[in-house]
Amino acid sequence: MTGPAQTDLTVVDEMERLRRERPHARAFLDPFLGVLLARGPLVSALALAAAAGPAPRPDPIRLGQGACLEPRDEFPLDRLALQRSFETLHTVLAASFRDARSDLLNLGQAACQEPELLYEAVSHMLADRRAALVGLGHSCGVDPRVLGFWCVQLVTPLAMARGRLLGPLLAQAAWNRGYCPVCGSWPGFAVRGGTGLIMHCSFCAAAWRFTRRECPYCEAPGPSGQVYVVPGHDAERVTVCRRCNHFLGELTDAALPGLSPEIAALVLAPIELLARQHGHVPATMDWRQMVWA
Repeated sequence: MTGPAQTDLTVVDEMERLRRERPHARAFLDPFLGVLLARGPLVSALALAAAAGPAPRPDPIRLGQGACLEPRDEFPLDRLALQRSFETLHTVLAASFRDARSDLLNLGQAACQEPELLYEAVSHMLADRRAALVGLGHSCGVDPRVLGFWCVQLVTPLAMARGRLLGPLLAQAAWNRGYCPVCGSWPGFAVRGGTGLIMHCSFCAAAWRFTRRECPYCEAPGPSGQVYVVPGHDAERVTVCRRCNHFLGELTDAALPGLSPEIAALVLAPIELLARQHGHVPATMDWRQMVWA
């Protein structure tokens, strides 16, 4: 799998390749094409703008104690950047996710009429104030799950831009924990190689190496519990911790050679949905989680 820099043509080509090679995942791939095309240039522009501002300095002592660089609940939520994300993505989301189109359109209209709605909703999500987010969804007359999905999609470009800025600061850090060294979020998926797992953050998309043979969520030792795979594609799987019930999607590094990890991970969506429907727990901020269940 290749690095993050992509052109529109690369995105289209990679998604078309996945549609050919993994036809069982097409229903999960197609809605995200428009989002990926719109989001890529936005993340690059936001990262460029953020590079001109201050960044936290890594503290080796705190990192050694397990403190991430910039916790998600301290994320510097920029109102102008969030508004820019909304203006770029809200019509794309409504056009792409037809099952939730009515609620997404209603949210877009409400955000235009009430300028503080978007910032308030995303702030609730970043702080894990679920009851407040559910109440806000009901007050807007939309499914709270759709509101959560909308918030994740709109804050993800800001988070990815931040991860692109801060990730290189930790490239040489000694970090072997299950959560992200940049923002402290759980991994959204992992790529398995000969020396262990490369985790990819569910929020900021930073990557880090994890070589411990234990659950990244609860540190339970030993092998995982239930494993979900698509017959014929054993290199793509979802493993479930028998103790904490969290699941993690995994690809081998040879599963989809030549594809960016961001796009390759979309093939995990069908078995991640199956795991969710069976009551297993995903990462909370992963942009790939559609409103299916």
